[in-house]
Formats: sequence, structure tokens, C-alpha cells
Amino acid sequence: MIISLPQLGEVEKHIADFVKQDWGKEIGQSMTKSMGTTVWWDPLDWKIKDSHLTARFHIHAQGDKSSTGTADKTPKDQESLVQKAEKDIKVEVDSVLKWSKDWRLEAPDFQEGETNTVNAEKETDKKRGEKLLRKGTAKLHESLRKRTEDIEAKARELWNEIQEPIRMAEDIWLQIVPDNMSVSSTRIIADFPYPRMESIFEISIQPNVIIGKKPFPLKGDLPAITDYKPGPPGFHIETNLKISFKEVNKLLLDPKVGLLKKALPGGGNHNAKITNINIYGSGGKLVVEAQVEYNPVINLGGNPAQLTVYLVGTPTYHPEERLIDFPDMDFDIKTSDFLVQMAEMFDRDGIRQTLREKAVIPVGANLDKLKEDLTKLLNRPLGHFARLKTTVDSLTMEEAFVSDYGIEGRVALDGDAAVVVNW
Repeated sequence: MIISLPQLGEVEKHIADFVKQDWGKEIGQSMTKSMGTTVWWDPLDWKIKDSHLTARFHIHAQGDKSSTGTADKTPKDQESLVQKAEKDIKVEVDSVLKWSKDWRLEAPDFQEGETNTVNAEKETDKKRGEKLLRKGTAKLHESLRKRTEDIEAKARELWNEIQEPIRMAEDIWLQIVPDNMSVSSTRIIADFPYPRMESIFEISIQPNVIIGKKPFPLKGDLPAITDYKPGPPGFHIETNLKISFKEVNKLLLDPKVGLLKKALPGGGNHNAKITNINIYGSGGKLVVEAQVEYNPVINLGGNPAQLTVYLVGTPTYHPEERLIDFPDMDFDIKTSDFLVQMAEMFDRDGIRQTLREKAVIPVGANLDKLKEDLTKLLNRPLGHFARLKTTVDSLTMEEAFVSDYGIEGRVALDGDAAVVVNW
């Protein structure tokens, strides 16, 4: 976040205004008695380092010749008295620019502090000069707080917006639960006469992936700013890539797969072919319901006979090929018993091997699309003043399983995110 600072020349103006209005009081009276009736100063010198701002003040004073000379003194003595009345002092005030707990930017060491009027006569010239300087720097402190008085409202809007659930896919929601907001670094950019301060805020969050209906936003209250404590870099999110059974069926029925209406190996003159399949889940297993067409031994009607066989299998994900297959696919017990009875007509291994080879689900394109979609979703406005900026470095699938919905893969998402604020 970038905050434009007040013009530093305003500090000098406030000092001059004080001299015009109040020089006859307190500091002015004691300084005049000590230093002389004519007081002036060089333009303020500013030193900037990181988040520290130092105001350097060089004051000059000279006594009134008519007040320093007397009738019984020679011109040489009068000149000596005038020389003794010429003084100068150098003072400086330093303050770190920081954020208060109530979301205000301030320079706390620039404030005036308490003035002890009883002991004003006993103060040193340097102390009086510092008080005079603080008359101006205190205005800078006040100006900083005033310039940032609306930051808290904007931060609260950001805090609320970031908690709104983000729809990642059908029935999949990303919910970001923020924990705290801290300031990690601040630095002043010395661009006179219009300096600015850059602050980096860190938001600690807990991402949750919710499957089902849109979750209710938690909307925790905006906390006070804390000092930044380093944590793990970037983010790590785990979610599910879901491929419905309808989509799986569509993939396997594609003519390019070559699963349908192709003669099964070992079928001989029976010319057995799979004419249709239907995929669904049961007990964490994938069930393949296959319609098989064949020529029976005795075919009085001349038309092929039909039968239905069932195979079950568990999914295995292969990360290098980015595909899911079912290497343990086999017939269920009832189908297996039936095929044993018809061993002279069907080669069980031929049907099983064909389905093991052909029932393959490529997920590479789905992973690429999920990464693309997530990148778009995680680069979005957060209210009127902020935007979530995210880089997705990697998206990998770790395992695959069968659910009531379809084939699902556990996906890990790693990257880095920042909130760009324009306040």
C-alpha cells in the first residue's frame, strides 16, 4: 500500500506561523532573553532512512545593538558585546513512521509532549529549539493520522470481501478464513517535496474447500494490526477434481477409443462385440455394465444374441501420463460364474483385457483447465479498493477414487498470492 505523505515544507510553515502568533509567549520569551531579539533559521534539512524521518533544525539569533551597547563603552567594546550575543543552535527530531493499532499512520515521536512552563526559564537553548521544531512536526503527525482516517473502513471492506466463498466448480467452493493482518515492512520514498510511504501488509488465511452447497460466510471482525511474523511462503490448497459418470461414459463411448463394436479377442465365430457400456459407482468401486452382442451356437432367428456382463475395478492415477485406469478390473462373481458356464463361447480374459486397456480416463486436459479456471478465480477484485493477485505455480493430482458423483482426484494447488490495495 502506498500513502502520500504531507509536504515536508508544511512543517517549516507551521513553525513560522507559531513564531508570528505566539513568539511572545513561553518558548519565544525565554529564547529571546537567552539568544537575542532577532531569531531566524535555515530551511529544514530532512534525513530519510527506511521508515525513519529526521527533521534537522538550525537556528540563528543576534542581539539588538541598541540593547547591548551603553554610553560608557567604546565602539570596540560595543562590537564585542554584539559578537557575544550572536548564537546558533542545531537540533533534530527523529520519528519512525508506523501504523497504530487503530489503523492510523503516525509519527509518534514528532508530538510536542508536555511543556513544563514553571521551569521554562531554566531550559537550555537546545531544548527550546527542539520544542520550537516540535511545534511543526506535531502538525505532520496530526496530518498523517488525518490522511489515513478512512483506512480502517477500507480494510474492513477488504476483510469482509475476502471471506466471501468463491465458486471453483459445480458444488465446489473455496472459502478463505482470514486469521490476522500484520505489517511486514514500511519504508519512506524520498521524492521531495512529495514523499510517500510504502507499507506491505500480510494476511494470514486458512483456505477450506467445501463440497456441496455454498457455505455461509463466517465474517469475522477486523482485528487490530499486528507485527508481522514470518510463516511458510506461498499457499497450499487441496481440493478435488471431479469427473461425473456421465462424462466418463461419454469419454469411453467415443469412437476414437475403439471400445464399441469391435470383435473381442478369443470370440472365434461367435463374433462377440461390446455394443454399449454404462459406468457407475458402488461401494468405492467403478462398475462397468457392458452390453455384449454375439452369434450363438444355434441361431434360429438369424439375429445376434444379447447379454449383459458386469466388471468392477478401483482407479489408479499415473502422474507421468496424467491418466486414470483400472488395472484390477475383473468380472463380478455372478458374471464370472456365468461366463464359466459359457466358456466354449467366450474368452473371459479377452473381454477383461480389452476393458482394462480401453477404460482409460485422461485427466491432463482437465487438470490444465482446472489450473486455468483457478487462476482466473483467484485473480479477482476484493471490494472497491483491492484486488487478489495470484500465481498458480503447480497443480498436481495425488490420488483417484470413486464417489457417488463420479471419478474424483485429490488435487494439490501451490502458488503465491497477494492483495494489491489502492487506498
